[in-house]
Amino acid sequence: MLPIWLDLHARKAAVFGGGAVGRRKANYLAGEAEVKVISKKFVDGFLPQVQLVEGEINEHLVHTIGWADLVIAATNDRDLNDAIAAEAAVQGKYCNRADGVSTFLIPALVERDNYKVAISTEGRSPGMSKYLRLELDRFLGRRYDLMVSLQEELREAAKRSIPSQMEREKKLWQVLEDRDVWSALENDLPRARELAMQKLVG
Repeated sequence: MLPIWLDLHARKAAVFGGGAVGRRKANYLAGEAEVKVISKKFVDGFLPQVQLVEGEINEHLVHTIGWADLVIAATNDRDLNDAIAAEAAVQGKYCNRADGVSTFLIPALVERDNYKVAISTEGRSPGMSKYLRLELDRFLGRRYDLMVSLQEELREAAKRSIPSQMEREKKLWQVLEDRDVWSALENDLPRARELAMQKLVG
């Protein structure tokens, strides 16, 4: 599988199963997509924008998959998940299932203001994905967020003063490798900016 970022605004996702797994995946996708969950019952904690449709899944299967761009099979019935995945394949839809082979995966996510890190073991060990997320969450402190903002500012300045794209990339990378800039980032942002600009024009 190839990691890829998708813009899911104006896209639709159908989640079959109203348990904890369905809730987690529905809430994740509802960050951008329109999400509909079909189940006979639902746990608490679905986001307000998630549409909950109470009923027998088999009665909604073909129509709802036809409506959706992405399909989630998250029931506790393997045969039912097989049927959901099979119908998704017939209709040419990407399907993620909680208990088997999927055609798309939902990663563990470390999220900051200026960047995101997605983690997947491609279904081999969900526990390890979670563990790596927690490790990275502890490691990736505030300075990395600040560096993204600084690099964005430097890129704009470099476009105005350095005609060569190759040279711009070289200078920006030199800032990333500068320990003094990194040291100043959290405690003295103006100083970090000054050092970075010197590196850029030096």
